[in-house]
Amino acid sequence: MIIFDKDELAYHQANPSIMEVNFSNAFDTKLYLGNSETALLVTVPFADWTVCEMGQAIVKVSKSKELPLEQVAFRIIDIDASQQNFKSLLSESPDQNTKAKSPLVKLNL
Repeated sequence: MIIFDKDELAYHQANPSIMEVNFSNAFDTKLYLGNSETALLVTVPFADWTVCEMGQAIVKVSKSKELPLEQVAFRIIDIDASQQNFKSLLSESPDQNTKAKSPLVKLNL
């Protein structure tokens, strides 16, 4: 998922629809426009293309301008990696968290 900042898009005179075409020839894409930040979802069918490599890709941002994606994008997120990290956090046993706690002891003074 590529998230764009509206001010950054305006600064570079970038058109999200033109940027989507850079990826839509090779990948499934979906562009989200609206009241919030613009986002481009790119489905990459292989795992060996990293977020860093995607950011270094030169993309056409307008009819006459090309830039590295990382100069225009606010954030590039690997959703699959994020989901795996989230699942690993959820799969931790609750017993691991409770073993570190000391039992409560009532003191009679």
